[in-house]
Amino acid sequence: MYVITDCRIGAASIDFLKKNSVEPILLPSADYLESAVASHTDMLMFLGFGRLFCHRKYVESNRALVERIASLAQLELTVSEEPTGERYPYDVLFNACILGNRLICNKNTVSKLILDAANESGYEIIHVPQGYAKCSVCAVSDNAIITADKAIAKACRSAGIDVLTVTEGHISLPPYDYGFIGGAGGLCGNKVCFCGSINKHPDGERIKKFCEENGKIAVSLSDGELQDVGSLFFIGGNEYGNG
Repeated sequence: MYVITDCRIGAASIDFLKKNSVEPILLPSADYLESAVASHTDMLMFLGFGRLFCHRKYVESNRALVERIASLAQLELTVSEEPTGERYPYDVLFNACILGNRLICNKNTVSKLILDAANESGYEIIHVPQGYAKCSVCAVSDNAIITADKAIAKACRSAGIDVLTVTEGHISLPPYDYGFIGGAGGLCGNKVCFCGSINKHPDGERIKKFCEENGKIAVSLSDGELQDVGSLFFIGGNEYGNG
């Protein structure tokens, strides 16, 4: 089992993962993104529909790493040539969340390559105003999410998805005031893993209960504050990609 994540993930989280037979694949920063999120998985790539989507600029700078990830995940590499940069909306090409046979995204900002793949695969597209859709959504199952974004919560509930709405903030993402719950977690089999301690979040008990109600166990990778690392993408074994 492997997990793709930010190279700045804390040492305690790395130790926990390795002790549980998960090898971290640490992503180096992209020089075309804002520094705080430049090594965030959900800003750099999208895994789904049998493909690994990644921008040409990142592939050219990190070809061996990207090709290794595609090989380990048994995905075809699809390279985007779309405009990208550190300013919104050019930074969110890959920021979308797969949930079962649905794709949660802002249709106006996500990569057209991803939209086309979703349509070709017969996926329902849930449009949300938030361009940072994956950052904002923590998938718990194929029909359950955790989010602090009220617009995402409303759109997903309308689509029949079980939603736990939590308090905004309480997740570290320097130099910003706070990060997002989706960026702090990742789904791996029957576990929802969080970078940091879920007990440090004011809704920690509600989150643990919601996970249990959906057949999952909330796992804290360390005792520290929750950290937005641009999501944890687990591959190998149970593959969840951008869920």
